[in-house]
Amino acid sequence: MKSLGIIAEFNPFHEGHKYLIDRAMSETGSDVCVAVMSGSFVQRGGPAVADKWTRTMQSIKGGVNLVIELPAVFATASAELFSFGGVKTLEALGCIDTLAFGSESGNLDELKRIAAALKENDVALMTSIRQFCKEGMSFPKAREKALEESYEYFSSETLRSPNNILAIEYLKHLERMEPFTVKRVGAGHHQSASEIRRKLESENPDRFSEMADRYFTLVRGAVLTHDSETLESLSPAGQGLGNKLKAEIRYANDLESIIERVKSKSVTYSGISRYLANIVLNKELNYEATPEYIRILGFDKTGAEFLKQMKRKKSCSLPVITNINKDRIETVEGRKMLDLDTTATDIHNLVWGNDMYSMSDYVHKPILY
Repeated sequence: MKSLGIIAEFNPFHEGHKYLIDRAMSETGSDVCVAVMSGSFVQRGGPAVADKWTRTMQSIKGGVNLVIELPAVFATASAELFSFGGVKTLEALGCIDTLAFGSESGNLDELKRIAAALKENDVALMTSIRQFCKEGMSFPKAREKALEESYEYFSSETLRSPNNILAIEYLKHLERMEPFTVKRVGAGHHQSASEIRRKLESENPDRFSEMADRYFTLVRGAVLTHDSETLESLSPAGQGLGNKLKAEIRYANDLESIIERVKSKSVTYSGISRYLANIVLNKELNYEATPEYIRILGFDKTGAEFLKQMKRKKSCSLPVITNINKDRIETVEGRKMLDLDTTATDIHNLVWGNDMYSMSDYVHKPILY
């Protein structure tokens, strides 16, 4: 079976995702679509808009044949670590032919050139980036300026677009799959995930308000019960964020207000949002982490056949988990990684008011569609 891989959050699944899947499957002649999906928490920071089982079902109905969970250690990290975790999870299957992703540019050659420059000149560029960060720039802005100064032919617009940034990170880490990009369709064609989330919130204001209150209570509790040193160790930016957060938490009335109080030119809104999520999850920062397992969230008949073929070929280099009560992870890092995933699911259920027993990782089975 010719296979296509994608990395996504489906937060929630929308027509833009379906457009990417349908076009990539058609143009690459693929027989099966495998998605690595963020679980209970997402890269923008905080709990996903719906549980991972619901989002798995939505994506399978939308054209995905097999859904694999992206561990929370990567799902709540920077674009670089998020992309690394997704790419390496797909490559560990040993039989994915193509990685498909959306981009504002749609220009694969340009994206490849930028990725190659970042990869080949990592030390020199990081030196420049660190210097610009010291001057008060955010990491994305500092990277953009460092690339512009080193490579005059790079487009600033390309480096400012969120899906282009993810695409570049995918290409940096790619070793065993062929890349394929689809130019994102502009406003008026497909609703974005943000637009759909706003619509869902307007239709269910009480439910979303309750979730926000519960989550902020957890954030405040976690900040108050950690000392400043621990809070600082959980921050990827450092710069005294732990002390600042500790000092400001009593003045904040909601998540928005604490983020506004703590963020700065050098630390973005989304960076603070991820930081708070990592505090709630008590997630240790581990920049050396690599995927330790393949966690199956759901599949259809085509996905089941793909798994059978993968097993026959013995192509997968990681243990495949369908039941965490039976499938054992041997490595210490793997067990810690899986514990973080289950914690993230429990907290997601808690803040959304879901039943913590029936919706837990220990009870809920993979989706069969």
